[in-house]
Amino acid sequence: MSDPTSPTDPSTDPTPERRRARQAPGRHDRSPALLLWYRIVRGMAGTMATVLLRWRATGHRNVPETGGVLLISNHLSFLDVFFLGIPLRRPLNYVARSTLFLPVLGTLIRSVGGFPIQREGIGVSGMKETLGRLRAGGIVTLFPEGTRSADGELGPLKPGIALLVRRARTPVVPVGLSGTFEVWPRSRFWLVPHPIRIHFGRAIMPEELDGLENDAITELLASRMRECRHVAVNMLRSDLAC
Repeated sequence: MSDPTSPTDPSTDPTPERRRARQAPGRHDRSPALLLWYRIVRGMAGTMATVLLRWRATGHRNVPETGGVLLISNHLSFLDVFFLGIPLRRPLNYVARSTLFLPVLGTLIRSVGGFPIQREGIGVSGMKETLGRLRAGGIVTLFPEGTRSADGELGPLKPGIALLVRRARTPVVPVGLSGTFEVWPRSRFWLVPHPIRIHFGRAIMPEELDGLENDAITELLASRMRECRHVAVNMLRSDLAC
């Protein structure tokens, strides 16, 4: 990730706009019309997922009800962002690689909270957009591996995630997904029905990262993501065994 000018720490900024953003989840990171559209798409996705796929989520109350939140998850499938959003009342913002922003598809992605980043990293513009949406009181979803897993396992995290987390100064909620790889891996063009499990872990607060070097922050994030993935995998194995 590139290094933009250091932003003001939102946790100490007393402006009324940021105070209101912390008090009104989902109302300030997008317009009322786009918020309504997001809820319609979320409802449709949730209905189809319930009918076609057996999915279950745990720990979603670990996501703070107000204020900026960074959601970090393992990445198994194009379906991941939909399943991360279905259990949450609050709308998600999320990064997507810039090559997906074609004339029609790009408009759809933006309409539900997506914004582009370069394939090689989040970059200056992606960093600023992420921080801006967090300061507006939104939830931003990131896949720190940078790409979908080729084998279903958690890969190494991009080192720039530590810089972003330092500057965001918001709670970071790790998430583990299991099952979306079996439904639609990167190696296959069609979907296959398979149960899905999602586990939202305990939020990592900014104070927990104070004094840590970037490598230590990256390892802590990876460790918490592995724990969440382990919970999701075990839930899925247990349910399939029943």
